[in-house]
Amino acid sequence: MIYKEILIFEISSEYGHFRKYNTTTSPLTYSIPTRTAIAGVLGAILGMEREVADGIYPEGAIPVQEFFSKANSDIAIQIINPVKKENVAMNLINTKKSFYDLTKAGRTQIEFELLKNVRYRVYFGLKNNEATFNELTRRIKAKNHYFSPYLGLAQFTATIDFVDLKQAKLIENTRKQFVEINTAVNLSKIKEEQPIDFDYSALYSANNMPIEMNRNREVQEYSEVLIEKNGLPVKAKVENYYRIDNYGNILFL
Repeated sequence: MIYKEILIFEISSEYGHFRKYNTTTSPLTYSIPTRTAIAGVLGAILGMEREVADGIYPEGAIPVQEFFSKANSDIAIQIINPVKKENVAMNLINTKKSFYDLTKAGRTQIEFELLKNVRYRVYFGLKNNEATFNELTRRIKAKNHYFSPYLGLAQFTATIDFVDLKQAKLIENTRKQFVEINTAVNLSKIKEEQPIDFDYSALYSANNMPIEMNRNREVQEYSEVLIEKNGLPVKAKVENYYRIDNYGNILFL
């Protein structure tokens, strides 16, 4: 998609947790927010309607994940602070003893893997809805969030900082050269053999991450996403990408 402008902002917190879907007893975290998590943050800033019951929304309300679907918007995520993780024991309600009477349930400790001192730069474009785009920009600039945004768990309140509004130029990589991409790379968008030029002094990580959900919070698409944990560019042989002056090359998830 070609956008008039791309909104650039940074999101940070002392801690964050974006639970991997395939962990149970001791929750592990992705190294970056999922695309669906960023959509939730945008919905919180705008004050979009929440569910009144499971899968049920007020009449006329568009669920956040549908509003910020891949068909309507694009999101790219860049690591600013190097990825650091630590394990922290957290007190939870012990529902094994009692699910309905919380006075009898008691507590249990579960060890969570948390991200520490996180900061990400988000690049966001919205299709055919200039009014909402402008409202989101205004709220981020003024730090006037309708709901408090957080990074994965409600106790990890996030700070949102406006960075810039810029035009993004779509570049066709017709010569199929390696290109330095500053954001997380969705490997499903790369069709070439040996698509990554690995720097063996770098720290890479690839995870299968949810990309899109429906209104019932059912994941509609997973993709393998590659990052460099210190925020270094990833050299990838992509078909096309976006270039933003002063911010380099990005690839939307």
